[in-house]
Amino acid sequence: MHSERGNENRRRNNVREEDECSQQSGEESRQSETQSHCTSNDNNITESCSERELSRFGGEEDSRHEISRTILQEGEEASSGLGDNESSEDRPIQNGRDREMEGFKENRATSCHSLQISQLQEEVIVLRAENAALQEQLGRQENELNRTRAAFSSCREERDRFSRRIREMQSKLASLQSQSSQGSQTGSSPTRSKSPHINPTTGERTPTSREDVPIAKMAERVRLKKVESGDRHILGSEISSLGLSTTKMAEHLAQNVHEESHAQEIFQTLFSTGSPVPENKIREFEVEMERLNSRIEHLKSQNDLLSLTLEESKGQCDRLSVLIGKYESNNTALQLALSYSDQAIETFEVLLALLESEQDQIRANCRAVGLVKSDDENQEKIMEMLKDSQENRKSAESMARHFLQKLDRSYGISCRMGGCHISPWEDLSSHSHTTSTSSSVSSSCDGEFSKADERRLRDYITQLKNDRSAVRTTVVELESVYVDPTSKDPPPIIDAQKLDLENAVLMQELMAIKEEKAEFKAQVYLLEKEKTSLELQLSSREAQEQAYLVQIEHFKSELQEQAELINKLKSSNSNQKALNIDESEATEKVSKLKARIQELVQTIEKVTKNSEMSAQQSVEFVNDLKRTNSALVIAFEKAKKKQQTKVKKLELQMSSLTERHNAQVRMLKQRIAMLEGETGHRLLQTSSSSDLPI
Repeated sequence: MHSERGNENRRRNNVREEDECSQQSGEESRQSETQSHCTSNDNNITESCSERELSRFGGEEDSRHEISRTILQEGEEASSGLGDNESSEDRPIQNGRDREMEGFKENRATSCHSLQISQLQEEVIVLRAENAALQEQLGRQENELNRTRAAFSSCREERDRFSRRIREMQSKLASLQSQSSQGSQTGSSPTRSKSPHINPTTGERTPTSREDVPIAKMAERVRLKKVESGDRHILGSEISSLGLSTTKMAEHLAQNVHEESHAQEIFQTLFSTGSPVPENKIREFEVEMERLNSRIEHLKSQNDLLSLTLEESKGQCDRLSVLIGKYESNNTALQLALSYSDQAIETFEVLLALLESEQDQIRANCRAVGLVKSDDENQEKIMEMLKDSQENRKSAESMARHFLQKLDRSYGISCRMGGCHISPWEDLSSHSHTTSTSSSVSSSCDGEFSKADERRLRDYITQLKNDRSAVRTTVVELESVYVDPTSKDPPPIIDAQKLDLENAVLMQELMAIKEEKAEFKAQVYLLEKEKTSLELQLSSREAQEQAYLVQIEHFKSELQEQAELINKLKSSNSNQKALNIDESEATEKVSKLKARIQELVQTIEKVTKNSEMSAQQSVEFVNDLKRTNSALVIAFEKAKKKQQTKVKKLELQMSSLTERHNAQVRMLKQRIAMLEGETGHRLLQTSSSSDLPI
């Protein structure tokens, strides 16, 4: 019995050891499989692992149930053979079951641990990817930070440059303030005419006629301003009026150098940043820049010339308009004088008619009385003459009365009803055309035309003569329309205007020559590029020519060999075997030569393809150069516009500061004048009080 129990226990122990070994090997294989599956397929890790683990757990449970069944069967067999000791045999079976349950729990814990490890591995992979993305983002941010630092450094340099310029302008403003204060102090002194005139707005020294001989002075450094695109060039009138004491001439002469320095600064920044810029590209950019600058200068000179011609034509139009006004005034004056002359002639005619009628009447009366001897004439004729003279007298008097009424209406002279006396002239020069009641005041009240009326006619004649002479005095002798007037300006201003026009014409011609020069340079550069491309094509053609020559020589040698073979064949007709051998050798040579020809053709094709590729690359390179040139020109223009806007803003600020300073200076001068007036008034009061007797 004891031996049988020992055997059963051994069997159970062996089965358990085998189960544990199989379980360990299965767990190791499962762990390796789960790890490989997790690394190969990251997206479906959790699902596949969970499914495989559950299937494996199910397999383990099945194997364990089978083991437990075998154990139970063995126990039953043992219990059937050993029915007496059932109680002693049930205990180890129960212990085995408990151990199996503990092993199952341990296996389940290890599977959960493997799942956790796989999940951790997945998290590690995700974190590594996130770390790589963050590192890339950090690199981009570092690049952006470097760019912003470079931009910030450039802005800082620009700020420092502007601050230096502002300090210089402030120092200049302070010097202007000191000069203005010195000028105000010296203005009250008696030696005022000897001080030079200083413009308070620009701070420039303008020469005066009373200025003494200039004294030699130490040279000082003057910072030249940048000539803006809107600023006009220096003209001859400014040179003659201002002289060379200002910096405008130097600024105008230094403009081209300043622009070239800007271009050199751009190239220097490109080289400093390390951007690969080829030399021919830089040369093309310089040629294009020079051409554009010359074009701009030519257009500026043309604009200056047109502005000068416009100013000249404007002055000519103003002069002609003034001259037309003078002609119109002379025309109106002459028309008035002509009207006065016509009225005077009419009065003379009326007066002449009166005198002639009076003379005829006197002659007729004399004949009637017999003072004039007339033997042939009859009495009837004398009576007719008397009647005619009286009628003529009446008609002349009526015409004179109507004319006097007309003159009275136009000139407003009235006579009194009682004695028909003439009122004195109110104002001969005022020409007051006021209406009067001349209808009630006329000579028709009397029967005859009196001497007073005749005197009135004579007075009207004198008045019309005076009016005509007064109007004639307003007529001015005018110059011709086509001849320039003799100007009253001093001759230096005329010379300066001529110098302006000549300078503008010369500048326009100079800019045209510069533009042509720049265009010629651009054409030369393009011709050089074409020359290089043609040289490349020529070199490729020379290579092709060499290859063709080699092929021709090869063909010639082949023909010679074939001719030699034919001669050999003709000479050796008797020997057929030798011919067969020679034919085989000839066919071999022909095949070799054909292969060589094919190789040469292939090399020629390769050379042609390479030449075509090089030509295409050169064309593409030229197009790239043109595109980059246009991009650089656009960038340069943008930078120039930004710089100009900044400079204009600074100039506006400086102009506002100068205006404020000038306003303050004016207020201070007014206050000083008020204080001086108050002190003078007080001194007068004190002196008057001291002069009074005690």
